[in-house]
Amino acid sequence: MSALLRPVLRLACSQRGANAQSVRLAHAGDFAVGVKRRALPTTTSIAYTIPTDPYLLAKKFQEVARQGKLDDAVAIVMQTKTRSQSTVVWNLVIDAYAKDGRLSRALRGFSEMRRRGFVPTPTTFTALLKACAMSDSVNSQKVADELFRLMERHGVDPSIINANSLLSVYQRKHNIEAMLERFNALPEDGPMAPSLATYTILMSSLRRELLTRLDELSGKTEAAAAEAEGRDLRPSSSIRTAMLKENVHRTFDALLQVWASFVEDVERRLSHPVDGTAMLAVDAHIVNVVLKACHSVYRENRALGRKGLRIIEQVYGLDQTFGRQSSAPKEGAKEPILPLAVRVRQQSSGMNDLNRTPLIDDDTIRLTLDLCTRDEEHTKAMRFWRSLKTNFAAELQPLMKNHAERINALYARLNLARPK
Repeated sequence: MSALLRPVLRLACSQRGANAQSVRLAHAGDFAVGVKRRALPTTTSIAYTIPTDPYLLAKKFQEVARQGKLDDAVAIVMQTKTRSQSTVVWNLVIDAYAKDGRLSRALRGFSEMRRRGFVPTPTTFTALLKACAMSDSVNSQKVADELFRLMERHGVDPSIINANSLLSVYQRKHNIEAMLERFNALPEDGPMAPSLATYTILMSSLRRELLTRLDELSGKTEAAAAEAEGRDLRPSSSIRTAMLKENVHRTFDALLQVWASFVEDVERRLSHPVDGTAMLAVDAHIVNVVLKACHSVYRENRALGRKGLRIIEQVYGLDQTFGRQSSAPKEGAKEPILPLAVRVRQQSSGMNDLNRTPLIDDDTIRLTLDLCTRDEEHTKAMRFWRSLKTNFAAELQPLMKNHAERINALYARLNLARPK
């Protein structure tokens, strides 16, 4: 395994979401949880026709739940004979409670499902992990870890979707260390190889951690705590300030390490595809996460912020012919490497899942132009725009009018005539 592809990342960060107190776990079924599980409702507010077919029951459940009567929908299921139920129906019950953040009810649904002899599926555990992520319970992360371990006992092979659901729990609980540990443990290939969602969850969490670190450095976090406690805030010592800056740099460096892993993973799967390992898409959202982090850190450290321009060149390319005299390529010169997004698009031709992923959006353009403006890289901004017109014409066309005024200003600043 490449050392860059899966770096052993470590980040000194406060575990704001972790509960330091020991928790008394009550044994329930075949796993221990620290959440009380209330019985599911068995009576409805009004009379309903009880379906006698699993398909009709699923439709009835969804119809009643959409009316905002989730307890009634569950009661209908509870009143239905077991032979008219199904795994699909119970997955719907668990998922509905998960969306409401009602972890205790979701766990109860899981127990009722198994008591009736229905076998859990990966979808079941995805819903349960979603319930852990949405829950406010202090024990929800412990429950999520237990559920993930429980999959094997039920003969369910975890997929990357399940792993991402567990990462989302850590994300909601602000547990960066647990996220990094789980990410480092993922295999390079196969159904558990990282997906675009895996990298996006991790980088989004690191960006949020970065914002917290920057607030600490600027004094906002400490000032808010001091105001809440009614105490005066004394100036920070130079040693503490240096430590806070180090935390900012470490967090930003961790984010860039994950980005480097993502890029290498994308390129490896492009050049050496492996059966059973999905291709990795590149989308505007994950690029925007990194660019926003670069903007956030720019004021504290310009050199770090400038790294966003390298990422833009890596993904979308910069038109190197702009502003230069055209000349024949030198003999023996290497062919220029196509931008990453172009290579992904070429390789993914016919793959619907990858083709649905937007390569660029308004935020990508705005963030890039803003970063170029902050760094007074006006020529680089124009090279970026020209590269988009060359390599991403179809994606750019509906977005052009939103940035026309700014592009016109760039042409004027560089004393260039706007092409018709």
